[in-house]
Amino acid sequence: MKKNKKNEPMLPQELETISFIEALDDGYVHDCRIVSEEVEAEKIHFDRVLFENVRFLDGEWERSEFADVVFVNCDLSNADMSRAVFHRVKFENCRLLGTDFTEASIRFTHFQECRIDYAVFGFSHINDVSFERSVLRQGDFYEVDLNNTQFLDCELDEANFTGTSLKGVDFSTSRFEELQLSTELLSGCKVSTDQALLFAQKLGLIIKE
Repeated sequence: MKKNKKNEPMLPQELETISFIEALDDGYVHDCRIVSEEVEAEKIHFDRVLFENVRFLDGEWERSEFADVVFVNCDLSNADMSRAVFHRVKFENCRLLGTDFTEASIRFTHFQECRIDYAVFGFSHINDVSFERSVLRQGDFYEVDLNNTQFLDCELDEANFTGTSLKGVDFSTSRFEELQLSTELLSGCKVSTDQALLFAQKLGLIIKE
């Protein structure tokens, strides 16, 4: 995914720092900065919000919408983000261990230096997204629509891509010893030489030196 300022979160130059409770207005939070809190709610629409050092408690964030939102040093582990919508969002140095993104729509979003182990993305739509210098061990990408998505210098060991087309996906700079995938959907995937040997074995090839 080429970097394009139009695809990055569009935040005002100055944001008022306010508590989550004060910012919440009939299911809507917008144009503010929320810092060092623990928050819990249901189905919220966030627009032009900066979260810093915020912990999202194990609440029902299902179907929430995040537009032009930045998360910095936040903890969203085990949060239910299923069927949520993310548009022009950035996660920087965040914890998303076991976070549930099932059937989510994630577009123009950047995960940078995040822990995303065990997160579930099954049946989600992931378009124009980059995972950079992040750990996604045992991440679940079962039957995901991956379009223009990059994994740059990531840890992907034992991640599950079964039922997902890997055409155009570039794994070459990432690391893994094992991936679960559907060999019939492997065509067009970009891999390093060492990774090609692993995938060749999955295709049933016998490699002789």
